[in-house]
Amino acid sequence: MNEKTLVAIAWPYVNGDLHLGHLAGYLLPADIFARFKRLRGDDVLMVSGSDCNGTPITVEADKEGKTPAEIVKIFHAHDVALFKQYSLSYNLYTTTVTDNHKKVTQELFMDLLKNGFIVKDISKQYYSEKENKFLPDRYVEGTCPHCGAEEQRSDQCEKCGRWLLDGELVSPYSKMTKSRVILKETEHYFLDLTNLSIDLKKYVKTRKGIWRDWVFAEALGWIEEGLQKRAITRDLDWGVDIPVKEIGELGEKYKLKSFEGKKIYVWFEAVIGYLSAAVEWSGLPDNEENFNGIFSRTKGQSKNWKDWWINENAKHFYFMGQDNLIFHTLMWPGELIGAKKGYTLPYNVVINKFMNYEGKKFSKSRNWTIDSKTMADKYGVDLVRFAIASNLPENKEANFTWKGFVEVVNNELVANLGNFVNRTLKFLESKMEGEVNGKVPELEPEVVREIKSAFEESAEFFEKAKFMDGIQRIMSLSRFGNQYFDKHEIWRVIKDDTEEARKVMLNLMNIVSALNILMGPVTIDAATKLGDTLKTDAKGLQPEVGVNKWTFTPRFEYKLAKPVEILFTKLELEKVLSEKA
Repeated sequence: MNEKTLVAIAWPYVNGDLHLGHLAGYLLPADIFARFKRLRGDDVLMVSGSDCNGTPITVEADKEGKTPAEIVKIFHAHDVALFKQYSLSYNLYTTTVTDNHKKVTQELFMDLLKNGFIVKDISKQYYSEKENKFLPDRYVEGTCPHCGAEEQRSDQCEKCGRWLLDGELVSPYSKMTKSRVILKETEHYFLDLTNLSIDLKKYVKTRKGIWRDWVFAEALGWIEEGLQKRAITRDLDWGVDIPVKEIGELGEKYKLKSFEGKKIYVWFEAVIGYLSAAVEWSGLPDNEENFNGIFSRTKGQSKNWKDWWINENAKHFYFMGQDNLIFHTLMWPGELIGAKKGYTLPYNVVINKFMNYEGKKFSKSRNWTIDSKTMADKYGVDLVRFAIASNLPENKEANFTWKGFVEVVNNELVANLGNFVNRTLKFLESKMEGEVNGKVPELEPEVVREIKSAFEESAEFFEKAKFMDGIQRIMSLSRFGNQYFDKHEIWRVIKDDTEEARKVMLNLMNIVSALNILMGPVTIDAATKLGDTLKTDAKGLQPEVGVNKWTFTPRFEYKLAKPVEILFTKLELEKVLSEKA
């Protein structure tokens, strides 16, 4: 295999704890995909980090009476701990406040400026006379002119997803003081999307059949409606500095009348993090232990960021929620095209819709949320990962309910997968002294076909980011295993024909070991535990670039390396339903 695959995950704002909607929207799908691709032997670089420069951080800082840097430090540490708890397999999880990110952002800014895709213009920005300053988008709220939703921020309506221009918001007011705001002229740099429209349209049209249909239709609709230039600097005191010195070296015509109080806008620079993170990862030593985030390398992995970024054969997969659609299907590709450096463009932008909680939108402010850490502490990471992965909002909004959580865990993880693995291993342990040997012809063609089919068909689904379908296909192999166990009545056969019982067990154990690999990207702890029991973890689940482990390799000797443990425990409905209160 050895395909260069970039898995780029949306950068969460570090202004609060992450709920289950974040896990469903982009975090778990990305991790499942990265783990699957690594097992296929691909050279996977999975990167992201904390978005530290956005106004959500300054809003939270103002609210808490802290500096933005203090807020970043607190919540970045929270997120890193959470991602480690959920076994998210980042190669690099960093931040947007590194010197490296600043440097890469400024270089890309200058490339676009020199190539004529960044222009100067006068815009009207919201200004608070009471506070005597320009207000960033998140500091201004009002009514959406398109759908009528109230309490929407001034750059984008969260309800209908429309991108709002300055001045469009109805009855705008300061979020902090509730006082009326006005529009006041200010000079800024703009990304000239009009000048990029032709190239963007050509690019987007090549994504038909690769992107989800609704994502493709929405992105193309934006282009056909007509793209406008968009401000990429703002009157802010927290963000990446504009490269004033380098602009001055280009000449007076490129300079703003005043750079005072202006920074690069977060929507422009945060997406550059996918590139800057790859550059940062390349420069870190293999034995880096004190990294302020997450750092890892796969055995046999390239260390050169250009193998992913300056490579027409590399494939980039982006994972995010629907509110990020326009930024990753149009804005970011536009930045990459305009840089004219030969950067690899997104292959698939995997966008999920929102997950609701008991029929209503997650809302921390309204105390309608589920803390991801508490959920994992109570029920275990595997149960949460599986329940969410089985109910992803891939093409329509999903709904998390406590009853649904119990049902999918008890009916699928416990009664199907856990039951099959446990009854097989327990029988081997108690009735066959924990080991079984066999020969090549003793695997039944039906069993071999079913296992091979599970690997092939689940891989097809995962490659297309159809994770729920892929998981269902894997679980159907487990159901086949239960049916095979019942059909051959090994508990009866062993009384009269130990040789036949040995053959049946050999087939069962090959199904178990196949499931160990297939479920590896989803239920990490169970896969590790089962791998230890089968003594296959070191070679079966640890990825290596160029080695395809997502395949059926028949085994003809099994010896349990440790006592059999139950993989999943049944949940009590009434106890779990009490969470709703």
